[in-house]
Amino acid sequence: MDIAALVVACHQRGIRFFVDMVMAFGRVEPYQTIDFDNFCIEDAKDHPDDPDALTSGRSAGHQDIRDGFGSTLFRYTRQLRTPAYGPISGENILTVPARQHMFSYLTRWMRDIRIDGIRIDSVENVANWDFLRDFKNRAREIWKERWAAQGLGDGVDARFLVVGEELSEPMALLTQARLDGLWNDKFRALIRAALIGLTEDGLSFEETVRRAIDCRALSFSDGSQAINYLTSHDVEGFRKERLFNFFSTSGVNDIERRVKLAFACLLTAVGIPMILAGEEFADQHDRFNSQGDVTQDGGKQVDPVDFSRLRDDWRRRIFEYVARLVKARTELPALSVNDTNFIHTDFNDGRRVLVWQRGNNVQMPVVVVANFSDFVSDGGLAGEYRVPNWPSTPPGRQWREVTQERIVTPEVVGREPLFAWEAKVYTLV
Repeated sequence: MDIAALVVACHQRGIRFFVDMVMAFGRVEPYQTIDFDNFCIEDAKDHPDDPDALTSGRSAGHQDIRDGFGSTLFRYTRQLRTPAYGPISGENILTVPARQHMFSYLTRWMRDIRIDGIRIDSVENVANWDFLRDFKNRAREIWKERWAAQGLGDGVDARFLVVGEELSEPMALLTQARLDGLWNDKFRALIRAALIGLTEDGLSFEETVRRAIDCRALSFSDGSQAINYLTSHDVEGFRKERLFNFFSTSGVNDIERRVKLAFACLLTAVGIPMILAGEEFADQHDRFNSQGDVTQDGGKQVDPVDFSRLRDDWRRRIFEYVARLVKARTELPALSVNDTNFIHTDFNDGRRVLVWQRGNNVQMPVVVVANFSDFVSDGGLAGEYRVPNWPSTPPGRQWREVTQERIVTPEVVGREPLFAWEAKVYTLV
């Protein structure tokens, strides 16, 4: 089949294939017709006493009514004792039909399509953390079976992830091993505030940036647990628009610089970076409702990427900048570990410059010099901005600036010119 061939082609090129599974609800699903009441719940708001009508409540400390977003919610709580759902053993078993249905669905994707990971949509509306844990564990069991059949075992566990989208980020999903990772929506909120010179959640500017760059400051224990993004598919609401629209409505007139700075932060931060298609060249949203707003019914998720915009010179420059950073992200060991150390901050005379080092204990550390202000070092290209405590240069090595693909001569290492709203990314070669 075409999808299996696509996965094979990805594997041949070293690309892992994740599937986005929507399990809280469905539309025109066969079991809605075959056995509705055992698999689904109709209008949860009309049945507040039904256990399947409520969210888990663990993200905010209270239970809310599940939201099907116009679709039909699956039941993950009601148990049924019957041989009908134990076709292999024929035994009279106690089971939850919708869970068994999803386990079959998972097995198909794992064994026949051979996927490498899962993103679960709307975790709070799945509303059953025990089921999420069992689903994740079942996926990992099949994954290990696949590798064991090839005589491989060591280290394969880390190559598989089950992550959830839940914007309130209930960390117990991770600490209780229900999921491997969560979307880190706080990264989006924090870094977008910094990109227009503001702060978030009452934090100082420095702490706003620090928490964005190192997800461990947000209670994640490892970078593999946090999915960072500048923009998601939900482009509706305050500071959630596509980057181009966000900067435009914020009155920013140097969009190219700010988009590049945004991606330098995303691709050097602790966590797994995720890029919404089109953001890598600052595509913009074109569809709005009659009031000029992006809404669910007014273009939220139906505005296609306009690749013709890549013909714009400034957008092509952004694309090439992001491509170089993506390449660095896949090649530099320093960006795959948690090690992060802020080696310099400068908030004097209106400056907002932060310098962080990734990979403190690897041979090729990465140093990022990020300027979140209008400050420009004196002298333009002939000027300099000094970064004290710059890491030493081992004999026979030299520094390379990643975004411009250039070698830095020894006499200017740690004191190159710095321009407004820009980042420079360095590594040893």
